Amino acid sequence: MENQWTVHPWKVVQGVGVSVLAIVVLAFIYGKFIHHPLRIWLADGEWCLRFSPDGSGKVLYGSE
Repeated sequence: MENQWTVHPWKVVQGVGVSVLAIVVLAFIYGKFIHHPLRIWLADGEWCLRFSPDGSGKVLYGSE
């Protein structure tokens, strides 16, 4: 009978691979569908602004 605490290297590799894949997918979803649209919304629809300390924004590109 095999000990229940025996480490199976292939199972460890599979677990790490699935975890990394899940993190990559979640990061992609966050960047594509949450973070970027939120920043555009906060910048009044302009997709590349540089803000000054006084709160005014200069459109770098995206206004064409």
